[in-house]
Amino acid sequence: MEIAAPPFTITGIDHILLHVNGMSESLAFYESVLGCTVEERIPKYGMAELRAGTSHLDLVDIASPEGAWAKAPVTGGRNIDHFALALGSNDANALRHHLAAHRVAIVEEREEEGAEGKSLSLYVRDPSGNTIELISKPRFCRLKRPSTPLGRPSTSRFAEGETLRSG
Repeated sequence: MEIAAPPFTITGIDHILLHVNGMSESLAFYESVLGCTVEERIPKYGMAELRAGTSHLDLVDIASPEGAWAKAPVTGGRNIDHFALALGSNDANALRHHLAAHRVAIVEEREEEGAEGKSLSLYVRDPSGNTIELISKPRFCRLKRPSTPLGRPSTSRFAEGETLRSG
């Protein structure tokens, strides 16, 4: 059985979330050395969201109690939590069906309200276990809840109604 081409296009990387040990030192590096600017600090998650050109670079201080949520379960584990691919025009249900056809489970799903309206984020894992966020911005996505569940039920490490990013 031949599987159709994806029902979307990738328009770029939306953001990368990195683990850091010490927010002050990390911000000094990213601001002074690389020229990033802080757009938002999210202390309750031990996070800072930086502007890196047209993308975001999110830092989580895993040395702080607030950033412990992102810490790898083993020493020497991963340094990156996930990366996000910004998708072009797509239908949310077609995207879900495409993932299911490839036996790719949606491990988390969130709708977030931002300046441009609601965006949809579907989190999947690659064969190596790396988490990828497929983010559909409002102007590119028709949001519809699936009529039947696809993949695994969505889960979140955040409390009900709470989001990691505001947009």
